[in-house]
Amino acid sequence: MTEALLEQVINGLMMGSVYVLVALGLVLIYGVMHVVNFAHGVLFTLGGYLGHFFFTQWWDNYWVATWLSMLSVGLVGYALERGVFRPLNGNLRNQVIASLGLILAFENAVIALWGPNALQWKVASTEQWVSLGELRFSVHHLGIIGLTMAMITALGLFLKHTRFGTAIRATSQNQEAALVVGIPVQRVQWSTFALGSALAALGGCLVGPLFLVFPQMGDVPLVKGLAGILLGGMGSVPGAVVGGLILGVTESVSTLFLPTDYRDSIAFMVMVGILLFRPQGLWGQRVRGEE
Repeated sequence: MTEALLEQVINGLMMGSVYVLVALGLVLIYGVMHVVNFAHGVLFTLGGYLGHFFFTQWWDNYWVATWLSMLSVGLVGYALERGVFRPLNGNLRNQVIASLGLILAFENAVIALWGPNALQWKVASTEQWVSLGELRFSVHHLGIIGLTMAMITALGLFLKHTRFGTAIRATSQNQEAALVVGIPVQRVQWSTFALGSALAALGGCLVGPLFLVFPQMGDVPLVKGLAGILLGGMGSVPGAVVGGLILGVTESVSTLFLPTDYRDSIAFMVMVGILLFRPQGLWGQRVRGEE
């Protein structure tokens, strides 16, 4: 039982790491622009497809393909911020409608370019194994956890110890005050949108070789990422990390006691239970007027 529990915890950390990457992108964009980008899941999908394309058509190198995918999707994020979300700044209803429309547009574009069938993405790390006692995990499996932890650390250092990271934090707290002190708010906005989009692409590239690349592959990570930031606290980077990992581990461990069909339900039940006691989330703060 102990080994089975350890196996599911590590599996949960792997999936939770993917949720964290999605949640971090959502939190960064929401914090700076106060936009919940429901099209974030299709950027995850686009990252998987572009990574597969670069790997199979350009370089037979997984990491080069991954970074090229992140760069490409980051540029797509920049274009979306400049062309879609900035003109709708301050109009939440139209932003939501636009993001929902982008889901259909990107999914249909992916199908038009690569077809409706799932693509296989074979990389060497999925066939290399590491033994932990009597348990065996693929190098890729453990690599997802390690790389995500490295990205979390790098992002935290960037936000706390660089001038541009400070500008991002200042803009997320008060845009008007940031403008007054000379922070280039518009540059902060498109940069943050591009960074959040690149993190989504990284998630798609990490998951693609383990499973399949298909047009709806970003739907579940989007929902789990949203659940993670609600659990951790809307707008909180540490909350997004903890919330995503809690969801991943909870749904994975639950399969030891319940059929796998219930894993999503258990994860969301835990989220609801925590929010009943802390409506602002684990790391969120109450705002004036909240009951």
